[in-house]
Amino acid sequence: MATLIDLTHPISAGMTKYPLLPDVRIDPIRTRLQASVLHVGSHVGTHIDAPAHAVEGGVRMEEIPLERFQRTAVVTSVRRGPGEVITLDDVLKGGPEPQPGESLLVHTGYALHFEDFPSYEDHPWFDVEVAHWAVRRGISMLGMDMFSPDQPIDRREDDATFTYPIHRTLLRNDVLIVENLTNLDRISGERGRFYCYPLVTREPGGDAGHARFVFERVG
Repeated sequence: MATLIDLTHPISAGMTKYPLLPDVRIDPIRTRLQASVLHVGSHVGTHIDAPAHAVEGGVRMEEIPLERFQRTAVVTSVRRGPGEVITLDDVLKGGPEPQPGESLLVHTGYALHFEDFPSYEDHPWFDVEVAHWAVRRGISMLGMDMFSPDQPIDRREDDATFTYPIHRTLLRNDVLIVENLTNLDRISGERGRFYCYPLVTREPGGDAGHARFVFERVG
């Protein structure tokens, strides 16, 4: 029998976000039935980055085939602290090696800090070699339980000139990015099915999509 494991942080008013993004608001509407209006940035909470997020003229979320959002995924576990770099060796030692076309989900344990912004923002980040390897390997998506695969804002020498090397390397080569996953500790070291159908918005949107992320454990 298959077991479904939810990897999604619920969207909630005032939830953790990058400082540059507006606060999440959920405003009730007066009606005879319960209803509300959601105000949320496209890169808040659990979401997928489309190539258009980092590549001029890149593919937008609505242009990505639906088949990309139901793939086999493997989960690797990497233990690195604030300010530390996740190497390719870390990734390969932490779980099964993904096959071409599969998604790779990286468990660092940082989902435990999601409600504590200072701790959650100061996460580890990936060595650019990991991004180049993911491209060569033909990975479909790289997912993680962190804000970003790139260096945290407060660790950058100059945020104004920061080039987002991991984002740009992956997205310009059609490796989608999944940020702010949770519950990866429950499936560390496993291979299973990964489902995540993102919301799509037309221009000026399309740079990212919130979705319910679910891992299916079989057997």
